[in-house]
Amino acid sequence: MNATAEPWVGKELPEKGFVVRPGLIDDYFEGLELDRASFDSGATPVPSMIATDADNYFGETAYSQQKGHLWMRQQWSFASPLTAGGEYTTRGHIEDIYRKRDRTVVNTAFTVVDAAGDEVLSANHHQSFLLDAPVDEVAFRKPEQKAGARKFVVPEGDEIPGFERSITLEMCGQYFHGSKNYHTDLAASKELGFRDVVVGGRMTMAYIGHLLDGYFGERWFASGSMDVKFTNPCWPGDVIRMRGVSSGEADGRENVFAWIEKEDGTIVLITQASAAA
Repeated sequence: MNATAEPWVGKELPEKGFVVRPGLIDDYFEGLELDRASFDSGATPVPSMIATDADNYFGETAYSQQKGHLWMRQQWSFASPLTAGGEYTTRGHIEDIYRKRDRTVVNTAFTVVDAAGDEVLSANHHQSFLLDAPVDEVAFRKPEQKAGARKFVVPEGDEIPGFERSITLEMCGQYFHGSKNYHTDLAASKELGFRDVVVGGRMTMAYIGHLLDGYFGERWFASGSMDVKFTNPCWPGDVIRMRGVSSGEADGRENVFAWIEKEDGTIVLITQASAAA
């Protein structure tokens, strides 16, 4: 690796423009195979996870050794909904670089502001890299063999309406706007050491965001926060279910624990979320 080109704590990132184009919205609904009738009628805002396309600092924050890199965590807070056709600016910096087991994690903090300069959302993106011993093929332990494999307890509360999807490679291609990368193309994925196309964290996070959009409604877009931890990879062909439980109100906010699981019980991600009560 060329040390002078590697990320460093405190690095200021360039401002980038972000426009909520019709194509982004189309690819969201079509790639995730979600009903858009409520959005088209004006009954619901632009989906919150459309904003993941504003999170585009990988080129400025990634290490040169990229085999096996994966999303590890995402922390987001919302202040107002996006608007269709709206023009925004993303600003960011590298807040921290830390170790997590065998991975080096770059924590990038960024904000998205509207044309008036008002903050729409703020977030921290934790991207992990295998730097110590890059491998030809990334090995994943079977979930049931991991120590403390299910490291969470579903809280007591009311289960919120969930939904299920069977993920296909075609859906991945649509969601990622037809681009060729390790989330859409087998050869590109194998170059990074994966045995198959990796369903992007951006895509699975969109599913859990859609669950929360629908449950919280307007409260989510104006006051929502989420802390997403990615626990196991998702592959084309997987059938996944988005689930959640509301554990009630505390300190003026309603709390929801949400997660995505496969048919065999493997957990893809877990989320702590809340919005103003």
